[in-house]
Amino acid sequence: MENTREFTRSEKILLSLFILSKGTSKKVRFEDIAVKSFKMFRSDFQLRGYPNYPDTGDIIHKPLYSDLKKKGLVLSGGKYFSLTKKGLEYGKKLKEIFKKGDYDFAMEPDKYTKSMEDEINRIIHTSAFNLFASGKKDEILDIDFHDYLGTTVRTKKFDFLGRLNNVKEAVDASKSNNPKLYIVLNNLNQFLLLKFSDVINYFENMKGGKS
Repeated sequence: MENTREFTRSEKILLSLFILSKGTSKKVRFEDIAVKSFKMFRSDFQLRGYPNYPDTGDIIHKPLYSDLKKKGLVLSGGKYFSLTKKGLEYGKKLKEIFKKGDYDFAMEPDKYTKSMEDEINRIIHTSAFNLFASGKKDEILDIDFHDYLGTTVRTKKFDFLGRLNNVKEAVDASKSNNPKLYIVLNNLNQFLLLKFSDVINYFENMKGGKS
């Protein structure tokens, strides 16, 4: 089959992390990810002017932080990175496709995956969900909003944005699995995003966040 789409740079980094972690949520050093990405995809991650050396600068930093973290695929602490449940599912698919040499693929955003099921099961046990479902939505506080997302006031910028993305994707995908529950979840999500838009704006405008 003719290849119709190459892996993006972010996908190549994710695949490298998946292989280094042996398909687990094990933490991996930034430098190891940079070297592995270079070994697997030399032309994409070589240091400019020095093709025999890996680039450990923005060519790795930007995809990790502004793309993979923002999409909720990886977590970080210091100079270590690990895959989320969503990231593990994605990494597994990337590895299978890479082994076949067939890059004609796309992640299915509406597919109800195991990580999405776990996300929904977590949400329906939160105070925000219970208050909303019982007609007490005005009693939902910012602490309940953070609990709903699985974040805290100390969560880093891109980790927060990643949680926002993961929750929305799980809610959207739940429509195919449980349409009645989806209506409640979707209404709740829209209500929370509007009510706590100031919290979201705070994190979106936060400087730094690379830790």
